[in-house]
Amino acid sequence: MAQIDWHRTRDILICIICFGVIVWALGSFAGQFIDVIIILLLSMAVAFLLTPAANLLARYHVPRVVATLIVYIIMLALLGALGYALVFSLIQQALNFSQTITDFALNLPTTMVNLINFLETQGHIPDANIRAAIDQIQLQATDFARSMASNVLNFAFVITNGFIDILLVIVISFYLTLDGKRIRDSIVSIMPKSSLPHVLLFEDALNRVVGNYIRGQLTLALIVGCMASLVCVATGLQNYAYLVGVLAFIFETIPMVGPALASIPAIALSLLLPDPFPRTFYIVLAFVAIQAIESNILGPRIVGHAVGLHPVASLLALLIGAKLLGPLGALIATPIVAAIWVVVASLYRSIRGESADQILAKRRRASWVIRRPPQLHMPKKRQPLQNAGPEARSETDSAPEHTELFHVRSQQEEKPEPSQNEEGEHRQDNGDRIRT
Repeated sequence: MAQIDWHRTRDILICIICFGVIVWALGSFAGQFIDVIIILLLSMAVAFLLTPAANLLARYHVPRVVATLIVYIIMLALLGALGYALVFSLIQQALNFSQTITDFALNLPTTMVNLINFLETQGHIPDANIRAAIDQIQLQATDFARSMASNVLNFAFVITNGFIDILLVIVISFYLTLDGKRIRDSIVSIMPKSSLPHVLLFEDALNRVVGNYIRGQLTLALIVGCMASLVCVATGLQNYAYLVGVLAFIFETIPMVGPALASIPAIALSLLLPDPFPRTFYIVLAFVAIQAIESNILGPRIVGHAVGLHPVASLLALLIGAKLLGPLGALIATPIVAAIWVVVASLYRSIRGESADQILAKRRRASWVIRRPPQLHMPKKRQPLQNAGPEARSETDSAPEHTELFHVRSQQEEKPEPSQNEEGEHRQDNGDRIRT
């Protein structure tokens, strides 16, 4: 059993405590800069998604600036086409939704009066408390209708601010994609050489967990949004299909509870429109089926084990993040906790005597075996020696595989031993030279 280095363990625990204090301090002051934090996180997510495409173009000797420009031009062209096709319809459906709620609130007092008259005709006279509650509901409904009208007037202002935020996200993410490698190399260069393996270990965990989580969650949100739109079309809410689909896409970015939240707008619309039954019942059944498909089929296969957390741990992280930072905390809590868990598990293995180089080499070898098929230019396997025993041959055959970071080639390759015939010819040539 490997001995535990208590001094090293102490240093690691101190680092973990300091990191927790920093996270707590940032969480305490994050509420004051929530808008800036949201823009920065969205920019980092966009850069994280588009950097592989820019790296792919750079491999074909395309300059980094040109590669980044090409990627962002293609992205903006796709977003422009999508916006031209959907944005105007989406705005119209949002205005119709607001008008539907306003009409319902304005008609609610009349509905309550008709209900009281119906009860009186049936011999059920409401008492004073019920009449007071109905009057209070009427006042609140009138105030709500007025507030909805004012919100509709401010809708253009909200859209303008949204476009400005989108422009900021595009600009910041462009510079992150362009200079991301340079920023990474600058951070690595200032690290001491003794801690460099741990820095690479953290980088590998961040790339695997956060990258796979973002890509998988966006793919899952797109599928759930399309399914929600199809449900609206099938149940007679085709005039609100785009709106419900976009809301389902947004809510699906919140893990585990996304489809349940996405069902709320569709159910509310169904109840507010005429003839709500049995349409509302069908909508509830459809979203229950979407929740089951997302949780049991799509989620495990698309996101997979990228996060590496138990569902209970993911739910606790979601609740704690929502308590600390609101909706933003619910979005970022799961990948952050997953990355921290991977690093803590790696540090524990490091305390047990396994170096960071060995941990990272195993991860790279595992990712090579799982994700990458054997390539043509693989290193040649060393031939076993003829005169060596079975132990030496087994050691030669079980040599470690090539990894990208930690495989070290020997500077001097072993020269093959000459055979007996070659030695005899060499001696005969030397004897002939001596005789002459």
